[in-house]
Order: sequence, then C-alpha cells, then structure tokens
Amino acid sequence: MKKIYLFFFLFISSIGIYAQHITPEPLRTDAERLSLAYEVLMKNKLATNSQLLYLQRFPKTKDDFIAIFDPDDGKQLHKVSHQYIEAFKEIASNFPDSVLRIGLGISKQMKWATGPSEDLQQAILEIGASHPESFVNEIYLLKKKEIAPTVSYLADVEQNPLCSLYKDLIKNLQDIGAYNISGRLVRAKGQSH
Repeated sequence: MKKIYLFFFLFISSIGIYAQHITPEPLRTDAERLSLAYEVLMKNKLATNSQLLYLQRFPKTKDDFIAIFDPDDGKQLHKVSHQYIEAFKEIASNFPDSVLRIGLGISKQMKWATGPSEDLQQAILEIGASHPESFVNEIYLLKKKEIAPTVSYLADVEQNPLCSLYKDLIKNLQDIGAYNISGRLVRAKGQSH
C-alpha cells in the first residue's frame, strides 16, 4: 500500500512540475499592454491610431525596455523583441520625432549588448540617418549630461551594417550642417575602440 501512495505522490508531483514547464510565464502588465498594442498594429500597420497606441505603450526608459525585452530569465517579450523593435522602427516613417524621442530616451542609459539593445541601436541609427534634422532636434532635447552617454551607446558599433549606418548618420548630419553632434559621434567612435 505504501508503494501505491508513493507512486501516486510521485505521479502527482511530476504533473505539477511538468505543468510549470509548459505553462507560459505571465507577462508584466506593461509587456501585456504592449503585446496587445502590437496585435492591433499588426492588423492595420497604416492606421495612425494603431501606431500612436503602440508608441504610447512602448517602453520609455532603459529599465522598462530591459524588463520587457531582455530580462535575466529570457522571458517576457524577449523571444519576439526583434519583431517589436522592427515595428517601432517602421512607425518612424510617419512619426520620426516621436520614435527618436523614445529611442534616445531609452538610449541615454543603455550599454551595448547583442539582442534587443543592438536592435534598438540599429533602429535609432537607421532612423537618424533617414531623418537627420529630427535626430538633431531630439538629441538636443536630452539634458546636456545625457548626450554623451547616448552618443557613446550609438558609437559602440561592431558589425559592418551597423558601422555603415553610423557613417551614414554622421555624413547626413554633416550635410545639414550639424557639425557639433556629428563631431561628437566621430570622437565617440574613436574612443569606443
């Protein structure tokens, strides 16, 4: 009889352990809200209301960005972070100022790492190169002490496609006469390596 109870106990225990592995971890409230906004956006990418809702729910700080897209346990929206950041970048075709404001706001405290941090960096470089006037306007909305770490984060480019985006951003900034910020980017690139 003891063997039957032991077997039954082990069987029930193993079901609980198995259930923990197949049950998805609940999302943080902000990640869940962003996920819902992403679903709405994917149904109609061109709808201004969907784009604005997505921007409203996209994380605004480094801590929120990391908690949603790159938590230590690799959960939340980590596995789909690239898609979410791509959607964020695509909205810049209609709202470059807003996307850059959010992206640079997150960047001011970021350190480069592969994954979501790199994806965000690439998005900012690409949008900045395409919209240099917006980039200049938005970077100068940061506090003076926040500009240097933001530029350092953007300068930490390793891969060739990112490096060419970085060079494009610098060239386009120089083309519009934004020599101060382009010079900061050139100097930061020299110091990052």
